[in-house]
Amino acid sequence: MGVGHGGSIEINEGFQRALDLIGEGKCVFLTGRAGTGKSTLLNHLVDSDNIPQVVLAPTGVAALNVNGQTIHRFFGFPPSVTPEQVESGQLSPRRNSSVIKAVQRIIIDEVSMVRADLMDCLETSLRMHGPNPGQPFGGVQMVFVGDPYQLPPIVEDEEAEFFATHYQTPFFFSSHALGSLEFETVEL
Repeated sequence: MGVGHGGSIEINEGFQRALDLIGEGKCVFLTGRAGTGKSTLLNHLVDSDNIPQVVLAPTGVAALNVNGQTIHRFFGFPPSVTPEQVESGQLSPRRNSSVIKAVQRIIIDEVSMVRADLMDCLETSLRMHGPNPGQPFGGVQMVFVGDPYQLPPIVEDEEAEFFATHYQTPFFFSSHALGSLEFETVEL
């Protein structure tokens, strides 16, 4: 996959499979090494779909690269957010509450950098404030984009024990939230 002559997109089998699954409303983890077309597919989704969607990323630089917001900013999370804080109702997404109630798809770029606990916070907030409260991820279609071999999540030394006792790994796919979500993996 890539950009062909004249700027048109060459759609290969993996790219088409991802488009089909996303078009059917399925949750998808889109992965592949650098240069395989993940960003091209993300941009294609943003440019071509007219459904209410947002693009998020774990860091400010990653968010700028995809014209999105950080996960923390979008949900109104402080830097050291915990799933318990979100579940207690201490943190409500006041700034984007109407967007969260209406969103149908969330695309998370550089998802390999998202820690399991942050994914649980995000899911809890969506389950509480999303368009379909009580459903996993608030009923929102999730599209995860990233290469887990490229950029791992950062876990400070003092957090290592927490992760060792609460999660299999610090990666997003070890979150408790993803245990309740059916998603397809597409490798480009």
